Amino acid sequence: MALISPIARRLAKEKQVDISLIKGSGHDGKILESDVLKFIAEQQNAPKAAEPAPAPAATSAAPAAAPAAAAAPVSPSKEVAKLEARREKVTTIRKAIARAMKNSQDNVAYVSLVHEIDMTKLWDLRKSVVEKVKDLTGIKLTFLPFILKAIAIAIKDFQIFGAKYDEKTEELVYPDTVNLGVAVDTDHGLMVPVIKNAQSLNLVEFSQEIIRLANLARTKTIKPADMSGATFTITNYGSVGSLFGTPVINYPELAIAGVGAIVDKVYWKNGAAVPGKVMWITIAADHRWIDGATMGKFISKVKSLLEQPEILGVF
Repeated sequence: MALISPIARRLAKEKQVDISLIKGSGHDGKILESDVLKFIAEQQNAPKAAEPAPAPAATSAAPAAAPAAAAAPVSPSKEVAKLEARREKVTTIRKAIARAMKNSQDNVAYVSLVHEIDMTKLWDLRKSVVEKVKDLTGIKLTFLPFILKAIAIAIKDFQIFGAKYDEKTEELVYPDTVNLGVAVDTDHGLMVPVIKNAQSLNLVEFSQEIIRLANLARTKTIKPADMSGATFTITNYGSVGSLFGTPVINYPELAIAGVGAIVDKVYWKNGAAVPGKVMWITIAADHRWIDGATMGKFISKVKSLLEQPEILGVF
């Protein structure tokens, strides 16, 4: 079965598109919303059968007839397609998301930094171990566990990124664990399950938790305990092909990371063009409590770890 994002699947269903005919452009051939839209556009723009050329007019010595009056516009043979006009009740989950987003915008002094990360070594490392890990654990290792582990390590060095501001006591509260919220796109809205004690997990354990929590979220069987206690959140808009984003902080957390798609890039090294892989990561933070210089050091730490992925290990 083809890999397909929930948004793309929903669009394909609405437009009655056979997904088996679509070539995905995402990671591992995953079909994205843009792929479905492109397929629909190509079908609509496909050339129609040519109409037969009119027979040549007979030669006549008679004087030319006066030009005919302009014909009246022809009415369309079928009705113009219209969108479905409707009212839709806002779900409880959507209301909760709306409140959280508005609360964040109202209470955070936003600042963002973006770093480019050379993912070539990580791309090659994952490729070299993915089958072995699958044979040993049954898990297909993706790039997200590497990113989560790098962030967890960086938070240990820059603990302000795992802290929260207590409005009542006017104190910064530093937890004793790193609990990473991971945004998950579901058919019923965005959900953010939490990977607890991330500072002590290896890549396989990260993978197991990602799979477990994502399945619970998408089947609406997740428990409140798995949705609470986050100290830092990661959103992976790269899964839908996006390169950059401006993620919204999960207030009262102080920061969030957004990761884009991994794409090809040619690097110029030692006087020669070298093909490689690149990803952009955005860190948004509450500028009231986190300075730009601290953000730069934090994101540079994450960059360093991902560009030297052998440090992260696997098991």
